[in-house]
Amino acid sequence: MYYGFRLRTSVPLPSLPALAGDGVPDLTLRRGVVPDRLPDAVWASPFVEIAIDGTVLVRIPNVVGFLVRGGCQLILDQDSDAETSVIETFLFGAVAGAVLHQRGILPLHASCVMVGDIAVAMAGVSGRGKSTLAGIMSLRGHEVVCDDICAIGFHGGRAFVAPGPPRVRLWPDAAELLGLSHDGLQTARPNHPKRVLAARGTDAATKPLGALVRLGIDRRLQAPVIRRLAGPAAITPVEELVYRARLGRRLDRRIGLFQDMARLATLVPIYQMVRPEGIVDPSLLVDLVASTVGGGGRDGADG
Repeated sequence: MYYGFRLRTSVPLPSLPALAGDGVPDLTLRRGVVPDRLPDAVWASPFVEIAIDGTVLVRIPNVVGFLVRGGCQLILDQDSDAETSVIETFLFGAVAGAVLHQRGILPLHASCVMVGDIAVAMAGVSGRGKSTLAGIMSLRGHEVVCDDICAIGFHGGRAFVAPGPPRVRLWPDAAELLGLSHDGLQTARPNHPKRVLAARGTDAATKPLGALVRLGIDRRLQAPVIRRLAGPAAITPVEELVYRARLGRRLDRRIGLFQDMARLATLVPIYQMVRPEGIVDPSLLVDLVASTVGGGGRDGADG
């Protein structure tokens, strides 16, 4: 399963569990021709371009390239000799974001773990500590639902998370903070300092989202604090909560993203946890999250 969808692939992906049976796939991944640039691009950013028909090109020069079409066809550059770990890194990052936006699924920029029988998403811009928190919670026995991209669906008046690969990507200082050997972790991509912690994951079933915790930093604080948010402040700015929100808007998801976030806020309690600048004992943050959402999050998820 790939963020809740059945993926048929001709490319080995050891981080994804194999599914039994021959059901019709939702997506396919194969090798093929991937251009260096899109000749009819209507939008471009570093490493990502969008064609007039909504096709997305993800291209890291001299490393790997993908074409994403209609949220169901993934083409990996046939000329790329990238290692499997590199292919997976981008497949579980920018490519996944393109797939989810194309399919109209809300991708939170969040890492998610299980706290009891509910999923807790920890969201924020890069550098706020999402993966570090997920990593320390994993080491303390919590199952990791996903890291960095959290695919949200709605059903029966509840919000659910589709599990992604239980791989937590850590910067060197984060690995050290968690007591891990940076050199002993798997490389995510060549010449990049991030490493991959293979965490204990969940089964492939969607998980009820019980709380969303927004992460922030305030140099004026002496200790971390957490409070519940309400109204527009809970879901704005969208760029801090949605993975590659600009990409989603360019794929005609501007209204859809706002509607999904507004719906999420009616179903799930949203908190903001702010920590002081600099190194903070991650155990303090974990305990603060667990004690806050362990009971209140469950009630909020029931709508």
